[in-house]
Amino acid sequence: MKRAVAALLLVACALAAAQTRPAVSDTVSRAEVVFAAQQALEGAGRNLNRWLTIVIIAVLVAVALAVWRIWALSRQVARLSDLRGAWETRFAGTADEVLRLKRKVADAEAKTGKLETDMASVRPAELDAATAQVAMVQFEQAAVRERLDRAEANLEAVADHTVVTKQERAMIEDLVKTAVAERTRVEELVKMAAEARAAAESAAVHVEAVARRTAALDALRAGDERLARQQYPAAVQAYTLCLESLEGRPNDEPGLWFHALHSRALAYLRQREFDKVLADAAEIEQLGTERARGASRLLAGIARLWRGDVAHALKDFAAATAQDPGARGVILQDADIAAWVSVNPRKAAPLKRFLRDLERKPAPARH
Repeated sequence: MKRAVAALLLVACALAAAQTRPAVSDTVSRAEVVFAAQQALEGAGRNLNRWLTIVIIAVLVAVALAVWRIWALSRQVARLSDLRGAWETRFAGTADEVLRLKRKVADAEAKTGKLETDMASVRPAELDAATAQVAMVQFEQAAVRERLDRAEANLEAVADHTVVTKQERAMIEDLVKTAVAERTRVEELVKMAAEARAAAESAAVHVEAVARRTAALDALRAGDERLARQQYPAAVQAYTLCLESLEGRPNDEPGLWFHALHSRALAYLRQREFDKVLADAAEIEQLGTERARGASRLLAGIARLWRGDVAHALKDFAAATAQDPGARGVILQDADIAAWVSVNPRKAAPLKRFLRDLERKPAPARH
């Protein structure tokens, strides 16, 4: 910029000098001056273009830096917005989960309080009465024992006399009658004590059975909920807890046993634990009912089918239809059997023939 200004000043000075020179050399001097001015102007123009180019490049660089900075800040703002949305979503999910857990805890506390109330309403009425009867019997036994001791002392005092008078004989007879009456009373009290103890034990057994059945039903409902939600490990735990609450007595609650074992076998089947399915099927068969035998053979057949033992599975299916008439429709509509056929088309020929024969066979009449 300074060079351009200096060139302009030089051109101005050259023009002034040309005006003051003599007329003889006017033409030559003006041409030289004009040429020099043109060169100076061209140099100044080049300098101006160069500086303008530098300024434009600097402005463009500054604009590019500003645009890049704005883009980077916008990305950070967008990322912060995404993080905020994700955090709000996570916080909302956590809050919902906390509320669900609080409701579950409240339900569990309500069930516990109801169970304690039921146990309290059953136990005190019988156990306290039995305890009071036992205490009364013990008191009566102590009083009778004391009277018998006095009678025995009187008999020994009478026995020391060699001559027995009528009065002493009457007293001995009264003592004997008293002893017989007291013995009868003692026998009645002992019988009452035995009845009271038996009633107390029966009440305790009843309370225990009520508590055990309540726990089993709660576990069974929890298992059904988890099985419907496809939470198979949790469903297996709940059904196992139900069976443990029943304490190994399938004849007492055959319906509960069948429901828990059959549902647990289905959960095992969804987890492809076929050995455990066969074990539960064997326990179901021990229940002895028509429905239990049919369901046992059906579960065993499906488990063996997925293990690749097609021949044994067909025998199980045939046994299921023979044991339970309702197994025929279940086999024809079972999703696990249909899934195995679609997965193993080359091995499914015997099973398809069995299904076709079963479909053509008329359904047995129910009596």
